[in-house]
Amino acid sequence: MPPHIYSGVPNDSDFAQAEQFAPIAPIIKAANEEDALRLANATEFGLSSAVFTRDMARGIRFARGIEAGMTHVNDISVQDSPFNMFGGEKNSGIGRFNGDWIIAEMTTDHWITVQDTPRHYPF
Repeated sequence: MPPHIYSGVPNDSDFAQAEQFAPIAPIIKAANEEDALRLANATEFGLSSAVFTRDMARGIRFARGIEAGMTHVNDISVQDSPFNMFGGEKNSGIGRFNGDWIIAEMTTDHWITVQDTPRHYPF
């Protein structure tokens, strides 16, 4: 399927509310920055997101408000490097993958000691 962009998509539509794993993008118009953040977070998913801006500090502030596992400022949302964490929020997966993050997500520390010589009690 070639890439497709759709404009005028309502944010409450099934198309806007589904996680897209295809070269398609719904364009949803926001009234202002506050409305854009509300629209971005008004979904049960939150795997990856991207913000494009000329004002880097403003983009980073906006990115901090997005409820997603990853937000890229002036970069594509598919940015998966083996040394960076990868994972989502809400219904976009559990935990973080890659590097030390996957070890922390998939393991539990358990300390076991062994005293092989009987102790005399009380100390």
